[in-house]
Amino acid sequence: MADPIIPREFRSVTRPSLTKSLMMVPVAAIALVAVTLPFSCTTVTDYEVAVLRNPVTGNVTSEPFAQGLYFAAPALFWKQYSIYDTREIQWPSGAQSEVAEALTADQLTISIDASYRYRVDPEKAVDLFLVVGDMRAVNQYVYTTYRTALRDAIAELTGTQILSTERLGIATRVEELMDAELREKGIQIVRFFVREIQPPPAVREAIELKLRREQEVQAQRYQTEIVMEQAEQKRQEALGIRDAQNIIGESLTAAYLSYYYMQTLQAVGEKEGNVIIAPTEGGNLLFNVPTSVRRGQ
Repeated sequence: MADPIIPREFRSVTRPSLTKSLMMVPVAAIALVAVTLPFSCTTVTDYEVAVLRNPVTGNVTSEPFAQGLYFAAPALFWKQYSIYDTREIQWPSGAQSEVAEALTADQLTISIDASYRYRVDPEKAVDLFLVVGDMRAVNQYVYTTYRTALRDAIAELTGTQILSTERLGIATRVEELMDAELREKGIQIVRFFVREIQPPPAVREAIELKLRREQEVQAQRYQTEIVMEQAEQKRQEALGIRDAQNIIGESLTAAYLSYYYMQTLQAVGEKEGNVIIAPTEGGNLLFNVPTSVRRGQ
């Protein structure tokens, strides 16, 4: 049988040997480990806690992982560790706040500018993962709870109560409702803040008009009190003058008037050129002049 005809361009091509092929396996394995190793290490800081889930079997560890560096099977295409931040989380972030609307017990729409802070209990991180999910799901769950608690707290009060006596108690009530829902799942509500409460424009205008009217009434009442105080001062002055006149009138006896009369006559007579005309009777000076005589009768 004749040998097969091999084209000229393929005559110099040689097949790789089995030895060389086997040498490529370790190289490929090392390259695979080098590529997947960075994705298989998880760092947990001192303010975090992690929960490990097996992506193949779905098994979840019974205890959370604290601070440290952890290695798992190559996780290039799936996430094995769910990390939770155990610090206090502000929502909205920074110094911002959210304006939410809710209906009161008398169907009045109230706008509330609010924010809250919460944190994850590291001891309950595994239960939180099984019930709620990862950190993103936790943030969404807390926000939903906040909106529900705010709506329920406002619905317990009337518009008048919210805008007057019960204004300061809204934050406490919302915090209580959120804590009752979240604490058993491993989420602690640190603080709920109510920055401002705004009624509808028509109600706000009515409240402002009422406040202006109350201020005007207060000012009028103050002016009335001033007038009454001045009148009382004048009355007291008149009473003092009357009492003084009564005292003087009681002290002017006939003997004192006669004595004062003689003293006056003596003082006038001592001055040169003065002429004193005094009533007499039988050559005697009269000290007690009858009323009819004094009136020229």
